Amino acid sequence: MITVEVRTVVVGSQVVEVELETDDRPRSLGLSVRVDGAKRWSSEEPGWREIGLGVDDGLFVWTARRLVVVPLGADDVACSVDTDEDIVAVFRVGAGWLLVCETSIRLVLDDAERSRLELPDVFADVRWSGRHLLVRCVNEASVRVAVAVGELEALPD
Repeated sequence: MITVEVRTVVVGSQVVEVELETDDRPRSLGLSVRVDGAKRWSSEEPGWREIGLGVDDGLFVWTARRLVVVPLGADDVACSVDTDEDIVAVFRVGAGWLLVCETSIRLVLDDAERSRLELPDVFADVRWSGRHLLVRCVNEASVRVAVAVGELEALPD
């Protein structure tokens, strides 16, 4: 028997279903995304982390090692960005993406990593404060980050 979890998100007037096949966790996880019943993405993912979901002009989903961007237009094509480190949070920044990973922060533009900052320890939590991203690490160290034109900048506290 296959175990499937379905998470439904309504974005404007569109129904987005995120289907997770969880039988082989934590080794792997089947991910499928449908928009208004039409399949838009399907992949096999590492299953040791819960998925994250976000909404902007479309839906974005992140797994342990991949960000999947699913636009809502019928002719738009889903795309993905892979990492070599676990992703813990994702934010849309202008035309790109800010990936907060276990020990780094990465700015992705045009499907490629453009800038990266290493954290002083493993990630604990993250939040926005005005125009800056605040990341707290397990060792209580904090990092304040600004996103400039195509670059990440660590700011003094």
